[in-house]
Amino acid sequence: MLRPLSQHSTRTCPVYVTSSSFNQNALFSTGLGRGSMDQITLGGKSISLSQRLKKNSEVNGNTRLDTKVKNARPGQFEDAIEKGKKTFQSLAEPIQEPLKQMYEEYKSSSPLPPLRREGSATQRKQDNNRGMHKTLMNNSSRTDSKMNQKSRYKRKSEHKYEMRSSIPPPRQTDFVVQDINWSDFINSSTNKLSVPDTLENSQDEQAALRLELEGGDYDRYLSFPKSMQGKFNLDNDLTNSLQKVIGQNPSYNLSEKKLFYEALLQNLNNQKTREDAQRQLEQAETTNFPMYVAMLCQELANEQSSQYTRNAAGIALKNTLSSSEASRRNEMIQRWLSVDEATRQQIKQAVLTTLASSDTRAATTAAQVIAAIGAIELPMENQWPDLMKNLLENVTTTNNSTLKIATLTAIGYICELIDPIILAPQAGAILTAVVSGAKKEEPNQDVRKAAIDALYNSLEFIRDNFEREGERNYIMQIVCEATQSSDVNVQVAAFECLVRIMQIYYDKMRFYMEKALFGLTVLGMKSEDERVALQAVEFWSTVCDEEIELANEALEASDAGETPDRLSHNFAKAALPEILPVLLWLLTKQEEDADEDDWNVAMAAGTCLSLLAQCVEDAIVTPVIPFVESHIRSADWRFREAAIMAFGSILEGPEHKMLTNLVNQALPVLIDMMKDDSAQVKDTTAWTLGRVSELLIECIKPDEHLQSLVSALVLGLRDSPRIVSNCCWALMSLSDQFGSRESSLPTYALSPFYEGIISALMETTERSTNESNSRTSAYECISTLVQGAALDCFSTIQKLTVTILDRLDATIQATNQIIGSDERHAHSELQSNLCSVLTSIIRKLKQEVVPFADRIMTTLLSLFTSSTKHSTTLEDGFLAVGAITTAVEADFVRYLDAFAPFLYAALSNHEEYALCSIAVGLIGDICRALQEASLPYCDTFMNMLLQMLQ
Repeated sequence: MLRPLSQHSTRTCPVYVTSSSFNQNALFSTGLGRGSMDQITLGGKSISLSQRLKKNSEVNGNTRLDTKVKNARPGQFEDAIEKGKKTFQSLAEPIQEPLKQMYEEYKSSSPLPPLRREGSATQRKQDNNRGMHKTLMNNSSRTDSKMNQKSRYKRKSEHKYEMRSSIPPPRQTDFVVQDINWSDFINSSTNKLSVPDTLENSQDEQAALRLELEGGDYDRYLSFPKSMQGKFNLDNDLTNSLQKVIGQNPSYNLSEKKLFYEALLQNLNNQKTREDAQRQLEQAETTNFPMYVAMLCQELANEQSSQYTRNAAGIALKNTLSSSEASRRNEMIQRWLSVDEATRQQIKQAVLTTLASSDTRAATTAAQVIAAIGAIELPMENQWPDLMKNLLENVTTTNNSTLKIATLTAIGYICELIDPIILAPQAGAILTAVVSGAKKEEPNQDVRKAAIDALYNSLEFIRDNFEREGERNYIMQIVCEATQSSDVNVQVAAFECLVRIMQIYYDKMRFYMEKALFGLTVLGMKSEDERVALQAVEFWSTVCDEEIELANEALEASDAGETPDRLSHNFAKAALPEILPVLLWLLTKQEEDADEDDWNVAMAAGTCLSLLAQCVEDAIVTPVIPFVESHIRSADWRFREAAIMAFGSILEGPEHKMLTNLVNQALPVLIDMMKDDSAQVKDTTAWTLGRVSELLIECIKPDEHLQSLVSALVLGLRDSPRIVSNCCWALMSLSDQFGSRESSLPTYALSPFYEGIISALMETTERSTNESNSRTSAYECISTLVQGAALDCFSTIQKLTVTILDRLDATIQATNQIIGSDERHAHSELQSNLCSVLTSIIRKLKQEVVPFADRIMTTLLSLFTSSTKHSTTLEDGFLAVGAITTAVEADFVRYLDAFAPFLYAALSNHEEYALCSIAVGLIGDICRALQEASLPYCDTFMNMLLQMLQ
């Protein structure tokens, strides 16, 4: 019987070597290399790299060439830096004071976020949150919840597959590969798969956290469970006021939260000073852009200025050079190129100089500026031709750690931003420099982490190097060794790198999986540091992502009578016996006070388990069910919740016949567990019931289960917001499965409970807050129930129509009383929800909505009058108008004169693409409904459409 491993488990899976050397010379000027590799025993299987390399070499007819490692040539960079520094000292300083006024009060703001696409903890958390089991079901868009659930599995860039199909033949390279020795980390005694002891409440951790808190990191404090917060002696009024501010502004990032902390503690939130400084900066940028960027650069390079002013100047400079909007970016490129050559050269030299600054934040900001300039100039002929040469010399010829770190950061950004073809001639030298900093021999772990980060950002860039087996071996060895670093930050970066490598180079990972990746990642999953464990779990989630996609490709190819382009290595199925116990154990590592938006190992394990079920299908059922049976009645809520999560996670993937009996047996237990004392257990139970409703509706027998199931879910609507959201989703799934959106049945399974469900949901929507998206979820559930309703539910829907209109009228009357952006956002969201329900009602009732048409249009026209032209409420209101045109048909002409001005305004509002697109569709709805009666308006419609085409 499979049970989660306890903290004192002696379970091990050693990874060890039977020989101790692998010497790989620099043999890659011909494109391939060979050498001897240790023979590794992993999971009872012996693999010899040397034999494989030898075999490949014989097949390809390659001859071994001995090539010496080349040192990078020393340059004159230091002299150029000194010259540039003197030049900038002669420049005026007209905007130095505004910069200082604007940013001095941000003295505790967090470091610059990295630019990497997926590597940063924040971005990866966001990426993972898109696939989180329960959070996913709470998304605001529920028109197709199953599609939303699949979004987690579509996160890979389409560019990846475009690149895969157009990989050019390997080029000659000057990437230098050193001797490889895998034994140090594979044969380490630490590579035993044992469960770590928890440090959750250790005195050492508390002391460290208290010290960090005393240093001013209040964000860290806010992330603690309330039980942990109580261990700190802080003023309660201060704590409450700050938490209130942040609670009312959930979109604030950590830096913004910290600003509020400083405002409360130091009274430095001088809005007028910042606004004045901002106006001066904007004026300087507009009136004299060359002088503006020169002054920003001077401030960034000025060692006498405060680090925060330098940092702010660098960010402002970078923001003049790059933008996420294509049109704005093109404008910035032309503006930069219009600056005279001498000024541009001085700026470039100054930011290169700043890479060596003792102020690490200024150096990192300079790296971003260099990458932004490089993204503009490097694609152009004869623009900044010596940039990469200078950067590479910084890495290979200096002992200045700060300079190395900042330079590696700049190289990583450049590799991420620049088309690989542009820097193709220097690819080998770039990779050599990056790898030299990532080696285990590098004494400075900060340098090593920066190098791993740069390698991560350049993984797309080094495709040709990955095509060559010898170079690929060396790169993989460097990354695998980094997973065993004594520095946790290096470990995390290395595992992130492995995740990305698996995404891009899955086809080439079979040998490395057998050799080391399997053991290293399973070991990482059991790390006592959550950041490491998260990335190790994400590695296996990525493996499952790839193999699910490969299975789909194979199925499509089979249906078309073709052979698939790529084959799955079935890594997940082979690893199932080893990784599944670890995932089940991680499911029990929930935190009692964890925020639902905090990505933790339990959530990551649940996501991975769900992907694993889709990947290995029937094979997942037999080993998981004993865990569920053993712990679903556990006295410990963590094990009860883990058992339910495990059960819910395997419902998609296996054949229904494998699950039907199990679900039939489990349903009464799950329904009863909606009364559990633990909120976490009820939350997960509601989600699991939603999964059953969505995926295995045939197991829910209306006469046997439906009354108790609906009663449990309706009772859950009165519970905490998290539980409400999942109960709403479960009810939506029931409606989708039993109801019909296309036609109205005389009656259906939910008819006896319909009015009670609607009443409970409307009561839920009266909550004052939208915590955990609960209020929005309730409105979306109402919309879904309306869409699937049977004819015998129409009387309830008609009553609902009046209530929705009353509420919408009330929000319109309250529009002028709204104060602050947060209230305005909540108000707009509420109006959008009401309009969505109204649209569903109109579409369902069809002609039966005609008696309400006058009031509906009166309310909508008032709504449009009170809304701004940028309000998302307009979009939902326009959709309701479209539904009305279909329902009343030719009678809509009575409303068109009053509505036309709002329609014309939307057609002219080209900046709001979604609204403009809806307005175009609405023209079609109106013309179809009015027929000839629309002719007086057609000239205006056509003229506006033609203007849009221009």
